[in-house]
Amino acid sequence: MSAPKTTAGIKVPPFTRDDFGLWKMKMLLFIKASNPLYMGILENGPYVPMKSVDESTAPDGSRIPPGTQPKDITEYTDSDKELIRLDTGLMLILADSADKEMSYQLMNFTSGKHMWDTINMIMEGTEDVQKNILDILTSQYEAFRSLPGESITQVFEKYTKLLNELAMKGKTYPLRESNRKFMMTLPHHVEHKSSSIRGKN
Repeated sequence: MSAPKTTAGIKVPPFTRDDFGLWKMKMLLFIKASNPLYMGILENGPYVPMKSVDESTAPDGSRIPPGTQPKDITEYTDSDKELIRLDTGLMLILADSADKEMSYQLMNFTSGKHMWDTINMIMEGTEDVQKNILDILTSQYEAFRSLPGESITQVFEKYTKLLNELAMKGKTYPLRESNRKFMMTLPHHVEHKSSSIRGKN
């Protein structure tokens, strides 16, 4: 089973360091569209065929309760083999997207989850680093102001980019609140437009 280089006519999103958050969003959508089962691999790792085992007795005479354990490769069913190959498909998608430098960092990995987690660690840092980034973005949102001479379009683009970055870090604001804040930060030379819009909210 090989991973498609396109899904519904859409090519694998090429990896980009300059706007990693946007690449990550596109890649997750592509992975989900390619095969929804890939998302489970990203969360939990590759499929491991398991089997039930009966109660047994240890060499010291103690009782070993019934449970499950990984199957031997000779016990794999056709269904097991197909589910195992899913991980290879996911790895191919990630490898096909990666640039040369990232490819070298991923070349010895043996699972799609390991590759995905490593890409995110390299680009976003540890959990503490991500929390610090979120704190910085939150401060930028709270202090957001337009600059002298900026047009409404320029302010809107900056504001939207900041909201998107916050959303990618898991923080969102109610639409009414974010819209009102945007209106309050518009340049003075368009204040009459801002006041008119605010009057309708």
